[in-house]
Amino acid sequence: MHANAFCRSFYAQTIYLTAPMRAIGSAMSRALTFQQVEAFQAVMQRGTTTSAAVLLNTTQPSVSRRIAQFEHSTGLKLFDLHRGRLRPTSEGLMLYRSIEQHFSGLKKIESVAAALRSSGTGILRIGCTPTLGVGLVPAAIARFRKRYPTVHIDLHTHATPQLVEYLRQDLFDLVLTTGKLDGGDLEPRVIGRTRAVCVLPPGHPLRTARRVDLRSLAKYPLVSLLDTNDLVAMVKALMRKNGIDGIFAIETTSSITVCALVAAGSGVGIVNPYVASTYSDRLVVRDFEPAIEVAVTLAMPTHAASSALAQHFAAVVTEHGGAA
Repeated sequence: MHANAFCRSFYAQTIYLTAPMRAIGSAMSRALTFQQVEAFQAVMQRGTTTSAAVLLNTTQPSVSRRIAQFEHSTGLKLFDLHRGRLRPTSEGLMLYRSIEQHFSGLKKIESVAAALRSSGTGILRIGCTPTLGVGLVPAAIARFRKRYPTVHIDLHTHATPQLVEYLRQDLFDLVLTTGKLDGGDLEPRVIGRTRAVCVLPPGHPLRTARRVDLRSLAKYPLVSLLDTNDLVAMVKALMRKNGIDGIFAIETTSSITVCALVAAGSGVGIVNPYVASTYSDRLVVRDFEPAIEVAVTLAMPTHAASSALAQHFAAVVTEHGGAA
């Protein structure tokens, strides 16, 4: 939108301008219209009513009439005729400077509004779990930045409880996790569902199998997350249900570390496919039976409307959410 068009919409109704006329013993108190101010500004810029009319796409008599009305409303003589051109009086110059400052502010508002409309600039604050920070999120950010290359992105990885707390404190625009999120003052929604996979060190005896079942896997030392992790809880529940005793040799707090330990030959593991895909060149990834669902959840705060940037990124990451 052109600055004049923006100002016209901003001044859809009659406006009042208070110029610094008190310093010369006069003040404007009568109602002014935007058309009068616009005509005055155009004449100041072009020097004649004819040129001002061309700028405003109107007629010369219309500009002259608006100038006359403007002088009447302000009670000031704003121009005198000098060698065929309108020459501003000192009062006219003072008033013009005041108007220019006012319009400059409106142009800045227009510039900011345009940037917000295009969502081409700004800051996007994303929080996610470490596994999504090496798996799903980087690909989504790469695609997002192709469309919005000037956006500054702050990406932080934390465990799910910390993500929830920081989101409630307005430290993130959105968060992504494979953990469970309670509703309440958040708006969690599942953007993708996939299945947990088995990770094996290179050369492992089970590498030739298309799928690895729990009973076969449990014969080998397991590298796992802590009992508080949802995936580990489901694995142990399946073991109890089927009378399987597993060898939980190493426990750690990160699926990234699980993959690194397995790749080094310390055992086998069950992780979500997003982190497993980042280690596919260093370990063997196989489907796991029975199927354990891994859901990716996105959440935004409910106490404030999400930004356009957050909505755009949510759409992008949702497209990637269903694929490992």
